[in-house]
Amino acid sequence: MLSYLFVEFLLLAEEVPGAVKELGQGQKEKGPGGLFDGIGGLLVPMAAVFAIFWLLVFRPESRKRKEREQMISNVKKGDTVVTQGGLLAKVWRVDGNEVVVVIDKDKDVKARFMKSGIAGVLPEDMLSGKKAGDSGGREAQEAAKS
Repeated sequence: MLSYLFVEFLLLAEEVPGAVKELGQGQKEKGPGGLFDGIGGLLVPMAAVFAIFWLLVFRPESRKRKEREQMISNVKKGDTVVTQGGLLAKVWRVDGNEVVVVIDKDKDVKARFMKSGIAGVLPEDMLSGKKAGDSGGREAQEAAKS
């Protein structure tokens, strides 16, 4: 049984394009080869996978990192920020790499953060609770009901 499988394997090997055929006197003839034989057959797909990976992962990530660095470097007094911990606060002072924020202005609660602790800068209308184009808030809604 084993010899039968070995013979079948040898017969199939002769039919495969690019297989080595023995001629006689130790000479060998290689069948038709192509660009993707050998190591070239591995390098081209690997390069394609790397290019796709770079386009889908590395480029967007570096773009996000640059936008975040620019946002953090442009933080100024009066900006409303959200910290990495989720605190909403208003920037009171910026000192180099450090930011002092006011968390509760009624009780004069201030905290010091590194600039890297800021998750984002919020637009002014977001903190007041008003939507774009909404000028009255709750009072306008109650007046509209009556």
